[in-house]
Amino acid sequence: MHPLAHFNFEARRKTGSHTASGAPSPQPRLAPISPLQDLVLAHLEVARTLASFIPGLTPELAAARALDAIHTDTGLTMEPHRRGLSAAAEPPARLTATQLGQKVGLSARKMNLRLEACGLQRRNEHEEWELTDAGQDYAEAVPRTLQDHSAYQLLWQPEVLGVLEDAARSSAISVGLG
Repeated sequence: MHPLAHFNFEARRKTGSHTASGAPSPQPRLAPISPLQDLVLAHLEVARTLASFIPGLTPELAAARALDAIHTDTGLTMEPHRRGLSAAAEPPARLTATQLGQKVGLSARKMNLRLEACGLQRRNEHEEWELTDAGQDYAEAVPRTLQDHSAYQLLWQPEVLGVLEDAARSSAISVGLG
């Protein structure tokens, strides 16, 4: 279960406290939420939203990025909370298309085309690569930098090379592997 799944952001924003899903609503708090609390909650809400619509961005990775942003913006120590995230907060996918291609003697361009031909990624309306549903099993979309969350790169698990080899054996796709 996602570490933030039980957290009711909207109730927290309105009342100053949160409830677990299905729990009775708390009594409204009289004191307003501080600007610091509001900033922290905003970062967590952005993380939850991004994880819900960016293919391959896990909730754990989004939460880890939110903790980084909270620390940067507020100076609050987030390390105790980071320890509460699962091991999935670190991306299991580690290789760019360029690095995958280097392993088998292909250019980044050719590797991207092979990944696309196997149905693992596609170009979006901005001509950027994005994961397909099938690709989400082998890669993650991660921000290129901590400061710029508008640009994402796909990082692939090395095991995807086996998928490309299998596709080459079972179809007419010439992937240059094996």
